[in-house]
Amino acid sequence: MRYVPPPPPHPRMRLDKYLKNVGIVKRRTLAKRLSDEGNVRVNGSIAKPSSDVKPGDRIRLQIGMQTAEYEVLELSERAVPKSEREGYARMVHSERARPLNDL
Repeated sequence: MRYVPPPPPHPRMRLDKYLKNVGIVKRRTLAKRLSDEGNVRVNGSIAKPSSDVKPGDRIRLQIGMQTAEYEVLELSERAVPKSEREGYARMVHSERARPLNDL
C-alpha cells in the first residue's frame, strides 16, 4: 500500500507577526504591546501576541481612541508592499471615540 501524506494543516500565523507584515501596525513590538494590554481581539476574544490567526478571522484593535476591525484575507511570511496590502486584510469597521469633554 502506498503512503498518502495527510492534508496540509490550515495556514496559521502569529497575531503580532501578521499585524506587522500586512502593515496594520508599523512594528511587531507595538503589536505585542497592544495585545499584552488587552487592546486586540480575535473573533471576539482577547488575544495574546502568540495567538494564531487564519484567513477568515476578524481582528479588532483599539489604538488610543481609534477602534478598527479587520478581516484576515491571506497570510504573508514577509512584509507586504503598500500596493498589495488590500489582498491580505480588509477593514470592516473603523470608529473614533469622542473624548469625554465633548459629551
